[in-house]
Amino acid sequence: MTINSFDAISDKNSTVLILGTMPGVASLTAEQYYGHQDNLFWDIIFRVLDENWNSEEVVNVDYDTKKKLLLKNGVALWDVLKYCDRKGSLDTAIKNEIKNDLANFIDKHPNIKTIFFNGQKAHKYFIELKHEIPNIDSIEQILLQSTSPSNTRNSFYILKEWTSIRKYLNN
Repeated sequence: MTINSFDAISDKNSTVLILGTMPGVASLTAEQYYGHQDNLFWDIIFRVLDENWNSEEVVNVDYDTKKKLLLKNGVALWDVLKYCDRKGSLDTAIKNEIKNDLANFIDKHPNIKTIFFNGQKAHKYFIELKHEIPNIDSIEQILLQSTSPSNTRNSFYILKEWTSIRKYLNN
């Protein structure tokens, strides 16, 4: 089945870009990034970006609030891939991929200083198109553990790794 990525969540104040690979089935159904209930992304993002966050669950937070939290902190969110063929949700099942125009995105978001990759596949696809992006070596690039439910790594380890984003924020 051919699937499409979502539009980026970003604005002119974005200084950090988080890149995933491609939305999974649950995200496509929910029409939102990281829509699978067992994906750690939003749980981690709220703990990293909102110092006053004291809830144990992000499940009930509406998508607009999630997007506003990213933008308030200068964080953009997008996927490396624009289209692909894939059965199911695993990145390992991706075929016939077409990458997003990251060169144009970076050009339109000159304040981006750091790119974080949500998992190895996002990083791998980025490396394949890195040569197309002018001045990309002036942007720090950091690979993080995937927040996917298929990553069996300890969630506390993943959270600890993701907290490194804090030192790259402009607040």
